[in-house]
Amino acid sequence: MQFKEPLKSSIEPEVQAFSCRIYGVLLRGREVLLTRSRFIDREFVNFPGGGVELGEAPIEALRREYREETGLEIRPLRVLYASEEAHISKQRPWQIVSIYWLVEEAGGELNTGGNQDDVLHLFWAALDGIPTEEMFPSDLEFARNLPKLLK
Repeated sequence: MQFKEPLKSSIEPEVQAFSCRIYGVLLRGREVLLTRSRFIDREFVNFPGGGVELGEAPIEALRREYREETGLEIRPLRVLYASEEAHISKQRPWQIVSIYWLVEEAGGELNTGGNQDDVLHLFWAALDGIPTEEMFPSDLEFARNLPKLLK
């Protein structure tokens, strides 16, 4: 049996840590709930969710982040997608690993006005009209795959 030489890593040496991110995809017909957020000095669009803290179960992080950003309690239904590429943050020396869950509402009240922290406001976008030009690469990777994942 012949083995291929291992692939060389494309990860840059300055990367110092992983940041595990978890997001919820809430649908309303053919629309999806998105956030307009700010990180350091950049505004961007993404899906409600965020970082998994050390010692925190990812599903609990999803529920916590969703509640903090939207005001909604959610019920996770199934994993839709996980990062395939090595996404390196341009803001911090991190490699971003993202997981996206299909979710449904389970209570609470949607607060579209933001969370007085990183989320500026929430909005509904048509699945074929997601503003991908305003997304970070990891969310862009997912958004490009989303329509076929919902079939």
